[in-house]
Amino acid sequence: MNPAELPQFASLETVTTPVKQTAEQNPRAPLEKAINSIFLDQTEENKIIKTRKHLGEIGKAFSDEQIECVITNFQFLIDTWMDEFEKDIFNGITLREVINKG
Repeated sequence: MNPAELPQFASLETVTTPVKQTAEQNPRAPLEKAINSIFLDQTEENKIIKTRKHLGEIGKAFSDEQIECVITNFQFLIDTWMDEFEKDIFNGITLREVINKG
């Protein structure tokens, strides 16, 4: 095949990346948010599968909703414990508050 017959592709300099739309630019954003809250996305499904695997045999006895509750409860405990630890380290304020002050 002759090089002149090869298809021409845009160079990397001319290719632009898509711009992320804001809520004002995307009128479907509220609908998409509602749908995403109803249906599990792939990440949440993976969390359920991973958690069930970590729980072993007893994990098979839990429903998806029960597994989600376990995940939520553990996340709450982790966040609470981390906040308390950070308050001990940073004189009564969390790391997020330290960063926002700066």
